[in-house]
Amino acid sequence: MNPYRLARRAVGRALRALPWTRRMLVASCDYRIITEAQARAHRGGGWHFASTVRRQEQAYDLLLAEMHAGHPRNDLTVAAQSVDALALAAPTLLEIGCGSGYYVEVFEALCRSKVCYTGLDYSPAMIERAKGRYPQAHFVTGDATKLDFPDKAFDIVFNGVSLMHILDFERAITEAARVAAHGVIFHSVPLLERRPTAYLTKYAYGAPVVEIIFNRAHLLDMFAKAGLVVQQSWFSEDYDVAAVTGETSRAETFLCRPADKR
Repeated sequence: MNPYRLARRAVGRALRALPWTRRMLVASCDYRIITEAQARAHRGGGWHFASTVRRQEQAYDLLLAEMHAGHPRNDLTVAAQSVDALALAAPTLLEIGCGSGYYVEVFEALCRSKVCYTGLDYSPAMIERAKGRYPQAHFVTGDATKLDFPDKAFDIVFNGVSLMHILDFERAITEAARVAAHGVIFHSVPLLERRPTAYLTKYAYGAPVVEIIFNRAHLLDMFAKAGLVVQQSWFSEDYDVAAVTGETSRAETFLCRPADKR
């Protein structure tokens, strides 16, 4: 192998061995199991930091470039498939946990449906950036557990990789079901088959955050309690944190219908 490449690899390994540089170089790292009480007491607030917004945006810009070049990552393809599976020509869609709004581009590029998009996030920093990136779309700051919309306000509610960061997740599921007229999509939810739902801390884009890995049966039970029936599910991406949970995990996307729409 080229000596220059060998040297670069050695430097990369050395940098990743140090906590501070590892957290700057790796999107998600330093996972640690905690209790629910510790999760609720956590004060990291990482998603509110401008630096987190910037680093997440840089990571997704690479994914979007690959998508536009004709090579979308599987989870982006699955997101579009789940929307199109509802067979609505021009659905109104609320994305919960929209971040900097990159799913505006994903839906425009990959969906057959012409999505009328609204994005919601609890981080003002994320919403400010989303408005700057996608002025053609509508964005609001809001709480997934207390949605400021009437019942059945949107055709589709799309929880975009955010359920895992919402501590009051059962309330968030109920609220999503309430404001959805035709379907709720829970996208790329990390799952365990045997272990109970687990709480973790990690560094995401250099900032401390809390994360939840759901027991699959527990998640399906919460869907049912919220009046949702799973119509279809897809494997969306590898998300294996077995090193800390002791069990292999993966991410799955669920398309749910209100029980009265079956």
